[in-house]
Amino acid sequence: MRPTKPRNKDGPRRWPAARPAMDGLRIAEHGIELLCAPRLHAPATAYARALNQAVWQERAGENPADHLEPFKAEFLAAARRSLS
Repeated sequence: MRPTKPRNKDGPRRWPAARPAMDGLRIAEHGIELLCAPRLHAPATAYARALNQAVWQERAGENPADHLEPFKAEFLAAARRSLS
């Protein structure tokens, strides 16, 4: 998952701060693939990609939290199911 080129004027300024966090997200995503049940892989990947898009792509008129919520909810639901 490589970051896309920022589309807004803040992109270059936030790159140094966001890059380490996004690298950590990528590592965590791969850790989930290695350590967790296979049924958790797809929701984890979808959530990680949504987070990546929220950081690097400006969505006109859309709150990033609104974009992320369905992916987060599905990931957390899958995680809860995997613990049952």
